[in-house]
Amino acid sequence: MQMKLPIQLVTSVTVNDIVQRTVDSGHYSLAESVIPTLSPSMDIQVPYNMERIWWLLNNKNSKQIAERMQEFEETGSTELPSAIHAKMKTHIGTFRADDEAVKETIRHCWEENCYQICPHTATAVAYHYSEEKKVQKGTKSNSRICFATASPAKFPEALIEAGVPPVSHPTVVKLENKATRYMTMVVGEDWETTLREKIIEISKLRGKR
Repeated sequence: MQMKLPIQLVTSVTVNDIVQRTVDSGHYSLAESVIPTLSPSMDIQVPYNMERIWWLLNNKNSKQIAERMQEFEETGSTELPSAIHAKMKTHIGTFRADDEAVKETIRHCWEENCYQICPHTATAVAYHYSEEKKVQKGTKSNSRICFATASPAKFPEALIEAGVPPVSHPTVVKLENKATRYMTMVVGEDWETTLREKIIEISKLRGKR
């Protein structure tokens, strides 16, 4: 936006569509529940990047954005100022892909390119395919870039459901065969301090390698 690049951003979501609802209506509110999907990292209620976008669109006015986020945290909903909402709709489009669309997209990409994509990436590629269907014969389609967000090796179940052979990665295979390590904690224990100490301990071990 600030660089004036001639691009249109599109956010693709699953049925957990708080981002799409916010962009389309200007109303930022929690849904009644989170619905499990094939794209688990998108099964969220509160997207962490929304207030950053509002801050940029609001000329970096932190006070107004902080007030909106405070209202959201207290009530579960807030209404964007009309000026911010208008800017957001100008710069950002939306698309929603349910599990069936995700599976169809994974399958389509595999059949067309022999390339496996993860179920999160598939939400963006689904938008691309939906736009391609609208292009009339003899008309040039717009160029698009879809950001791949994870390795398909992490989501073999989704690929299998789509009828696509799962892909393995040596790093994932190595992790799957490692022993499970855990720490038992009691109710009321200071988990934050324990976690901090564990992170420091692991960081020191890595520094010795």
